[in-house]
Amino acid sequence: MEPTIAIPSTPPALPPRRLRWIAFSMRFLLWLVAAAWLLFGLSWWVLHGWIVPRIGEFRPRLEIEASKALGVPVRIGQITAHSQGMIPSFELHDVTLLDAQGREALRLPRVLGALSPSSLWGLGFEQLYIDKPDLDIRRTADGKIYVGGLDVSRNRDAGQSAVADWFFSQTEFVLRGGTVRWTDELHPAPPLALTQVDGVMRNARHRHLLRLDATPPAEWGDRFTLRGIFRQSLLSGNAGNFAAWTGQLYANFDRVDVSRIRQYVSMDTLGVELIRGNGALRAWADVSKGKITGGVADVALQDVDAQLGAKLEPLAFESVAGRIGGGQRANGFDFNTEGLRFLTRDGLQWPGGNVALVHTNDQAGAPQHSELKADKLDLAALTQIANRLPLDSATHALITSFAPKGLVETLEARWQGPLEAPTTFAAKGRVAGLSLAALPAAVPATSAVAGSATHATPGRPGVSGADIDFDLTHEGGKAKVIISNGALDLPGIFEESQLPLDQLSVDTQWKFSGRKIQAQLHNLQFANADAQGQAQVSWRTEDLAPGMPTASTLTDHRFPGVLDLQGTLSRGDGTRVHRYLPLVLPDAVRHYVRDAVLQGQVSDVKF
Repeated sequence: MEPTIAIPSTPPALPPRRLRWIAFSMRFLLWLVAAAWLLFGLSWWVLHGWIVPRIGEFRPRLEIEASKALGVPVRIGQITAHSQGMIPSFELHDVTLLDAQGREALRLPRVLGALSPSSLWGLGFEQLYIDKPDLDIRRTADGKIYVGGLDVSRNRDAGQSAVADWFFSQTEFVLRGGTVRWTDELHPAPPLALTQVDGVMRNARHRHLLRLDATPPAEWGDRFTLRGIFRQSLLSGNAGNFAAWTGQLYANFDRVDVSRIRQYVSMDTLGVELIRGNGALRAWADVSKGKITGGVADVALQDVDAQLGAKLEPLAFESVAGRIGGGQRANGFDFNTEGLRFLTRDGLQWPGGNVALVHTNDQAGAPQHSELKADKLDLAALTQIANRLPLDSATHALITSFAPKGLVETLEARWQGPLEAPTTFAAKGRVAGLSLAALPAAVPATSAVAGSATHATPGRPGVSGADIDFDLTHEGGKAKVIISNGALDLPGIFEESQLPLDQLSVDTQWKFSGRKIQAQLHNLQFANADAQGQAQVSWRTEDLAPGMPTASTLTDHRFPGVLDLQGTLSRGDGTRVHRYLPLVLPDAVRHYVRDAVLQGQVSDVKF
């Protein structure tokens, strides 16, 4: 029996359209890959099979192309090629660049160049290696920079330089064992010769990495390192347009004489002029659009002179160590120190505190404002060097007037407006061993009836030996005060303004409301040679009577104010009562008590 074969009644279905497109795409990709490999193989054959064996014949052509790329005549003495591996290398001898007058501007004894298929398309090199070059770099009085007599900054206003564009378009540029002489006509200093110069520059699309190691003259210090990481915006057309570069520059000097550097490099970008100093220095400079906008420096220097302003006296240090940073912004500036410690030639020692200051200038709709964070600030040291700091005259006057001493352990502050007259402010922190000088009130001399009350005007109080935790604003605040073996100075309150204290502790609060002032002292405990006790105090300014002027030409009618005092004396020396009678009492009353009470002790007295 013969087998039967079933015949389908309908023809087989064609592949769906999606499968046909996938198959077409795969074939296209395969052809594309094959074409790429073919192009790569052809380029490799052209490079190794045609160019390398005939490289000597291409010398005139290379001179022409190099001259076009650099914008100056280029002469090549001899070319040899080495074909090893995928990328061949070329060795050029006696490469000479001529200036506009046809004179020799730069000679390179030996240059090694490596090519690749990608570099051929860009008419450049995969790597350029220059062995033992002797290079002159000069900055003229008009700010132009010449490298080997070639102006690499010409048309810099338009961001154009053929030499710079070509150089910063090469994939890798290596320099070994070179000598570089730097002459700067903008600074009156002798030429600087750097030897054993090793450098690497790597350029990618809109990105530049560089490193330079060099040995300065012996009197300068030890070998140093410079590094840089820069990028350009996508819209920047020229690789050598430095005005479009943004990034960071790093310098490391294990041993350096700062006075030598400042002959060639401006050291006052951040408002600090280092005049001299010896030691180690590391610095990071922030670059934005070709300009240094700020930076950070780690220093460990001895015998340092620094000037913080053109009209200020220099600061003289035996040693300085720590980190200093800062920067300029379009709308302000910032300054900070970290672990900074120093010893002046006068024997003044700074303990190593931290400071961070940020200032923002006036902007549309917003006044200038500042923020300050600090710790371990020695106020006595700050006072002694204040006249050498870049502070305004009002701040200098305040520091001189208060003559502060003590250690600010922590501080956080912010304010609007100028420091000497802020419109709003807030601050909190802790200070140990605080001393502030008192200031008597300036009251014009007036005649008074004998025996009448002396309308004394309280001056600015002073304090010594106080530990204070505070939190205050322009509207009021609070503080915890502890005094051990210190004193209060209350001019205009007592005849003997100095009030010695063995112990004092108090929680205080105050509030400003227009011209009204309120203050409370809670948990006040005190002890000295005259008395010991505790008290609660409430005080406010006196309300003005209707129709009374807000301020008299002779005195302020708000003072001495209204006082509510409640407390207990556990002990007291009766012969010293007169000492605590306020000046608002007539002289005759106070002196009568002084002369009348010759002996006596009190205890458990409530008032």
